[in-house]
Amino acid sequence: MVKQVELFNVQYKEGSLEPKTAELIKFAVNLAIDHKHGAKLHLGRAREVGATEDEIWEAVAYAMRPVAAKVRNFAKEIVSTDGNG
Repeated sequence: MVKQVELFNVQYKEGSLEPKTAELIKFAVNLAIDHKHGAKLHLGRAREVGATEDEIWEAVAYAMRPVAAKVRNFAKEIVSTDGNG
């Protein structure tokens, strides 16, 4: 069921996403922000609505991408200097 919701002045229709997709997104976001309780909660809910292990691990990879990119970019900056940082 779709319902109109507001979060910090952002209007959206909660329920527009399929439940499995929504739970996988919430799981990935909680992983990315290091929120253990939320990650466990949404992992369980994702499994309850039929998420496969492949889908779960894909969500994990998506959670890792921004951090991995940040580390890569920082490393390139540091490594490309002549050692004087």
